Amino acid sequence: MMPSKWKAATEVKVVCALLIGLALAYLAMAGILMFAPYSSARTFLLPGTSLVLGGLVVAGLVLRMSSARFAGFGVSFLFALLHALSLLAAELFWVKIVSGLLFAGYVYAAVLLNSMPVKRHLLGATNDA
Repeated sequence: MMPSKWKAATEVKVVCALLIGLALAYLAMAGILMFAPYSSARTFLLPGTSLVLGGLVVAGLVLRMSSARFAGFGVSFLFALLHALSLLAAELFWVKIVSGLLFAGYVYAAVLLNSMPVKRHLLGATNDA
């Protein structure tokens, strides 16, 4: 028996991959920062939160919940703002680079959430919407 494939637009799959992938990249950055002196387990608090919230939005997108789009906007803009501030406040150059890339990824995810294929996937919208 062949497993059924998830039939969704490419934009929906890219948003799901971005929300999970960006959170995993943020967790990897926190894991590297754990080797710094005076770091604690609280370093993983925000990356873990981004993974949980991103996972909830992805679950909503997969289950075609229309509120997942607005939750995705909230999660994307919240963590985009967090990474923009981290970009400005970081002392290490590589942290600035990673935060800039994560900022761009979250903004791109928010833009894709507003695209017509995502609206069609969640709401069954037509081209007039």
